[in-house]
Amino acid sequence: MHGSATTPGSHSPDTSFANLDSLGNHIYLEKQDKLRDLGINLQTSQIIVVGGQSSGKSSLLESLTGFSLPRGQGCCTRFATQITLRRHPTKKTVISIIPRNNADQKLRDTLRAFRHELTDFRPEDVANVVEKANMAMEIRSGINKDILSLPMFSDDILKIEISSPDNPHLTVIDVPGLFQVTDQLGYATNQDKSMVEAMVKRHMKNERTIVLAVLSCLSDPATEGILQFAKSADPKGERTVGVLTKADLVKEKAVLQSLSNLVKGTTLKLGYFIVRNRGADEDDLDVSQCNRKEAELFEDPRWKDIADTGRVGVDTLRKELQFLLTGLAKRELPKQKAEVMKRLADCEKRVISFGPPRSTPAAQREHLIKLALRFERLVNDALEGLYGRDALFGEKPPLKLITKIIELNEGFSNAIWKKGQTWNFKGKATEKDNGVEAAYIKLMNEAFDWASTFPELSEYRHPNIASFKDPQDDIMAFIGECYSASRGPELGSFGGSVLTMAFHAQATNWNEAATRHVKGAVLVIHRFLYTLLEVLVADQRTREELWTSLQDDLLKSFRRACDHAKFVVDTELNGRPVTYNHYFNDNLQRARLGRQRSILQGLDVNGPNTKVDLSKVQSLMTSAVENKSNAEQVKEDIHDILESYYKVARKRFVDNICQQAINHFLLDGDQSPVKIFTADWVAKLSDRRLNSIAGEDITTTTARQRLETEMEGLKRALEVLRY
Repeated sequence: MHGSATTPGSHSPDTSFANLDSLGNHIYLEKQDKLRDLGINLQTSQIIVVGGQSSGKSSLLESLTGFSLPRGQGCCTRFATQITLRRHPTKKTVISIIPRNNADQKLRDTLRAFRHELTDFRPEDVANVVEKANMAMEIRSGINKDILSLPMFSDDILKIEISSPDNPHLTVIDVPGLFQVTDQLGYATNQDKSMVEAMVKRHMKNERTIVLAVLSCLSDPATEGILQFAKSADPKGERTVGVLTKADLVKEKAVLQSLSNLVKGTTLKLGYFIVRNRGADEDDLDVSQCNRKEAELFEDPRWKDIADTGRVGVDTLRKELQFLLTGLAKRELPKQKAEVMKRLADCEKRVISFGPPRSTPAAQREHLIKLALRFERLVNDALEGLYGRDALFGEKPPLKLITKIIELNEGFSNAIWKKGQTWNFKGKATEKDNGVEAAYIKLMNEAFDWASTFPELSEYRHPNIASFKDPQDDIMAFIGECYSASRGPELGSFGGSVLTMAFHAQATNWNEAATRHVKGAVLVIHRFLYTLLEVLVADQRTREELWTSLQDDLLKSFRRACDHAKFVVDTELNGRPVTYNHYFNDNLQRARLGRQRSILQGLDVNGPNTKVDLSKVQSLMTSAVENKSNAEQVKEDIHDILESYYKVARKRFVDNICQQAINHFLLDGDQSPVKIFTADWVAKLSDRRLNSIAGEDITTTTARQRLETEMEGLKRALEVLRY
């Protein structure tokens, strides 16, 4: 905007108004008019005139534009009215309707077809057209004034385009006047009052709008409702122009002084103007005669102080509004272009997400096959960790599938390794967590929490894990109990059932750990699939039908993985300990060697030239043997064999759970859940099932048509903005 040190918005008429109606300025303003006519809900640079029912707003509009709406007989503005002045060789007035944004297509077409051209500007003709507009907008007026089911106001816009060789280029929008009590307008209801207030606020909220706040010179600005509305929409007062009307009614010096203070003040950055309205008994005067009366008023010495500010009279106000509006239009044009381009790109993206229209089985199958092919590609990328191939992986963390599965498997391996045993083996202590356990627990709990809203996953949910139980330290007492409970006539050895009993007890935690782990992996994969379809299939109905169709096979694949995990657990815990892995013997020999080394710890063999006293070695070995009973020796053997076998079985168990139950049954196998939605699956669907999944419902069809209509309007807007 612009201004001076003394008077808000003032400038030199010799420079600022030069060539104001030049072709260059016309182009900017005409672009805004064309954009507004498109009805694409794009904020345009405009002037909106707001005021109360008795503020003199209608008279001001007539003075600014030379056009007056019908008066009398309870008539009032029932809708926003856009009055556009155009400089054109042909003198004519065209009245049309810009449909409201939420009008259905049938009503939109009806309203757009409304067009009346007047060459002779007669009040009765204008009144007739306005009444027809009321009928077209289906509001309570004229012959329909007693139909209470009809609204009294409309969000449609009546457009009045006045062309004349002498017209300046100016567009103003008049909105219904605010009223405080419903009986001011006869049948108006509180709902009508609220609707008018919402309409006024909506137009004022547009940051590309210059608000012309109209109030009487005799009113108190501090309590004027319209200024409160303006302050709410324009807190800094940067785009509000105050217009004080009915100057001819001012008689008292105190009022004149107050007006002078107001005009010279800085309450509004764009300041105040004072104008004289057509008097109640001056209906027979034309615009030029009204202008002369206004000039005579402000030439009165009483008004000299205010007149010297250069902010009195309709002509001065009109030029200022042209200046402000042209500057605003120039500044906002690049922003409008960027906004239209972004909205157009968003619409195109959403239309693409719907896919092509799907009214035939062939079109429906083609659409689903394309989705399946992209689904397969993204699944493959997720399994290979090729996250850079699609931005979706960055936007949706649950899609980084293989990363989460590897983290789960590593956490499971760590949990079995450190806390899978019931007792720590002799000489071993529970290792402290290095962060892997905490990360594993967090990932598992996130999976369990996420699944709480999916009824079909009830059997896979698990109470949240706080921590894993530490192993006990008295394993030799446990082995003694096993030996005593299963002791037979063996001499210096033990029965085969002892090792079986001991191993099953030592590895009893494996069952719960494996079951919980596979359920966690199932939920991570379920979330991956759900998220992938959510971003891949934009149409909600298609997505829900597809998900329902896949769910039976999905749950079966989950069940197969859990069943196989149970099979692996049963193999380890319900059978005899068996291994052909040579590491078992290596482990056993190392355990026995370690025991012998512990016996010889009393020897001083640290020096480089130390001689070993064989007699002392013999003494230590003999003492170790003689001081042990047969039972103690057997228990030590059981411990060493159990520890050696446990280490081999533990590695085998972890690998089998991760490689078979997780990797094969849940990820890589032909019947894994990530491979249930394929092009081959789509090809085998019956036409009936295909239609139930991919056929377009009325909601999708309507949304597609709405987007295509919006795109058409945005493309036309882009043409307006470019040329």
